[in-house]
Amino acid sequence: MLKEFDIQIYKLSNKLHVYEYEVSDAFFEHFEGDIVEHGKIDVTINLDKRENLIEANIEFKGYIDLVCDRSLRDFKHTVDVEKKVLYKYGEEEAELEDNVFIITKNTQVINVSHFIYETIALEIPLKRIHPEELQEDEEHNQYYYIDEEFESEEDNIEEDEVDPRWAALKNLKNEK
Repeated sequence: MLKEFDIQIYKLSNKLHVYEYEVSDAFFEHFEGDIVEHGKIDVTINLDKRENLIEANIEFKGYIDLVCDRSLRDFKHTVDVEKKVLYKYGEEEAELEDNVFIITKNTQVINVSHFIYETIALEIPLKRIHPEELQEDEEHNQYYYIDEEFESEEDNIEEDEVDPRWAALKNLKNEK
């Protein structure tokens, strides 16, 4: 893991601490796969250490370089997101949810590099469309509205015609 993203929590007093990082291409090279390769993001961590837990509010501002799925043109995708992460003290280390971690009282260091990378990777849209083409895409989208009161003739027929066997069973049920 990247040592510069280690936060020495055992040295921290119970108060608010601020950490600032600049994430760029060199950071992305440390992770396998090619989900994110290029970009520049400023990451600010407001870490509030308390007696029973550590709360980290992490702010991401910057961009990542993506390739348009249609035109294969490069473009900069804006990243502007805030995440909250909780580190609670417990018997053994575990991840309860995506943003809730259990750490032991003996934990001395929290490395936030993996969480930062995952958060940035999750900001990649499913459809990577260049902003210029996105406007064209929105113009060509067609929306369909279905009126709930609309029923086809086939639906009306099915409701009117009940299978006599089901009607007989229903009558038996009602008799009891």
